[in-house]
Amino acid sequence: MTQAHQSEAPEVVGGRYAPTAVYFMDSDCVEYVKEDAFCIYERVDDFLTLIFDETEYNLVGFKLKGFMCVFEQHLKPLYELHDKQFIDLVSAIETAFSAIGHRMFSVESENRVRAYKAALKLAHNDNVKLWGVQLKAA
Repeated sequence: MTQAHQSEAPEVVGGRYAPTAVYFMDSDCVEYVKEDAFCIYERVDDFLTLIFDETEYNLVGFKLKGFMCVFEQHLKPLYELHDKQFIDLVSAIETAFSAIGHRMFSVESENRVRAYKAALKLAHNDNVKLWGVQLKAA
């Protein structure tokens, strides 16, 4: 399923867009979009949605649904949540990928595996982090 829209909460610093991971409490998701532009959202599964630019070719972000469940079950023991603490989103994607890894070895899952690898690469290359103060407030 593909849907298109502008990013929900662009971060503006000095009049310019600054790519930032944001936790949305109402929908329990984390979203990262590195460009302030028209985006195409392509849902991979219940956890991961990839975000592409208008060409539908260049990956510019991702959305992680049900983030609090993954955080509470797997990541919370690793972090002290305070204003200067952050959660590396590579670890969140790796955790979700590992949890469903045993179901990833069918031919039908090839696209899903590629999608998780693409999100991991983007999170790693852009050093995407979610500040603990966002989750502390949730």
